[in-house]
Amino acid sequence: MPRVSAAPHQATAALTCALALLALGGCGGGGGSGGGDTGLVVSAGAGCDVSYTLTDSPLLTGADPLLERQWHLRNTGQGGGTAGEDLRAIDAWTITRGAGVRVAVIDDAIEILHVDLKPNVVNLASRSYRPGNRGSQYPVPCVARVDDHGTAVAGLVLARDDNGVGVAGVAPRASLVAYDALSSGTDADISDALTRESGLNQIYQNSWGSPDDGRLHPAENSFIAAIRSGIETGRDGKGSVFVFPGGNGGCYARDSASGACQVDNANFDGYVNRLGVIAACAVDRSGRKPWYAEPGANLLVCGPSSGDAPDVTTTGLKGTYRDDFSGTSASTPMVTGVVALMLAANPALTWRDVRLILAETARRNDPTDAGWTSGPGGLAFNHKYGFGVADARAAVTRARSWTSVGGSAAMRTCVIGERTPGAALPDPGADGTPVPVADSVVVSGCGITAIEFVEVRLTAPHPYSGDLRVRLTGPAGTTSELADARTCLAGNQASVCGDYTNWSFGSVRHLGEAADGTWTLQVTDMVPIDTGRLDRWSIVIHGR
Repeated sequence: MPRVSAAPHQATAALTCALALLALGGCGGGGGSGGGDTGLVVSAGAGCDVSYTLTDSPLLTGADPLLERQWHLRNTGQGGGTAGEDLRAIDAWTITRGAGVRVAVIDDAIEILHVDLKPNVVNLASRSYRPGNRGSQYPVPCVARVDDHGTAVAGLVLARDDNGVGVAGVAPRASLVAYDALSSGTDADISDALTRESGLNQIYQNSWGSPDDGRLHPAENSFIAAIRSGIETGRDGKGSVFVFPGGNGGCYARDSASGACQVDNANFDGYVNRLGVIAACAVDRSGRKPWYAEPGANLLVCGPSSGDAPDVTTTGLKGTYRDDFSGTSASTPMVTGVVALMLAANPALTWRDVRLILAETARRNDPTDAGWTSGPGGLAFNHKYGFGVADARAAVTRARSWTSVGGSAAMRTCVIGERTPGAALPDPGADGTPVPVADSVVVSGCGITAIEFVEVRLTAPHPYSGDLRVRLTGPAGTTSELADARTCLAGNQASVCGDYTNWSFGSVRHLGEAADGTWTLQVTDMVPIDTGRLDRWSIVIHGR
């Protein structure tokens, strides 16, 4: 299954540093990685056009000259944004800056020798998976303007603060471990990276996912096993924290007749719609959904990123800086940075605690949007924004006094028996009105009074699954919008969108609700010509 970085475009411009470049190709000092190997030339292998020379330059001190451009840390309206539409990250720094937390960044390559990253790199802990460089402790870029994604991501999480150069990350004193597992293109390497040193790495940052084309993209079994292993055994049973992007398919194509956007859904990506994964959405500097952001019932919280205004400023290749990073590739590491601050404030938090705190402390952005609805759990939810924008100050404050709900071993799970309605899914009526088909199940004696995650498994054969809309309504009347009709990029031939054959949807929409009561699945064929069938479905409810 192909995986792509979650940026709506590959930008190439970079901000150069005002200081003189060192032999490293950077903009000042550094320290940490590489030991005393001064003068050693490092590259990602034969055929690479990027290389580095190690230095022993001392760590500089002083204000970060590009901090003012980082509106996502503190938005005062610079660049035309809305004041206050930010992460509240700088406000959280009075409590912690992330020291003591290890973040593993999994990407194409990471310039761990960058002057703004090197001070935070864990010595000898990074690993390259790139052919020709496999096993090296330097998973550095190979090709300029191609392998620049991971360096930008890492800078947003934990670029060093107060070192007199460049920018600062959301958690600027957290520790960096870099894995370039995407460079090999194998599922085995990605799964290895997701579980590597899970007793030491607290967070696994992933700004990648399946292609944004409206199709169903199932996850590989090795990936599913890696996530399960991480939340069950990582961090001595407290569970690894996995952060992934919601995706950039918010307008992956336009209808040829109407010009309307075809919208992908984060629930069509099997890598981000499952238990144990934090799916991060994006908002622009005005707090609204940008054109590329996908909706989804599996979205937990958003981070700031690009919109129609200028993009995000972060670290670039060869010690430079760039102000053109964008997409959910940018919003995801910001959420990761908030998690790092939370774990620094309270290392005892489990992976479940982290999710609950993020949801409960999220800031409600774009408050007039009609998509906001509240449930009996007391939280407002929006399929565009999850529970809102991550609020670092509020999350860190809550983390310090949080009473843990426990890890995977303490989670309750109710598996509801499979329903087999075998019902026809008719085309819309003669007047064009869709005909919903609903089936219900009554859950009794589950024992879960506060839901944390719901899985829905659906088999609904149809010649073109993109015609189907899927909704799940819980006992409290709240509805998860699991799928909408869409046209898939590859054309209109049969099955091009993928098959709803035991497809798993994920939802956090019912967070905090009780499980007992009537659950109703509704499937609707929204487009005429061909018909299908609602064969079977089931739900699995997780919570406490």
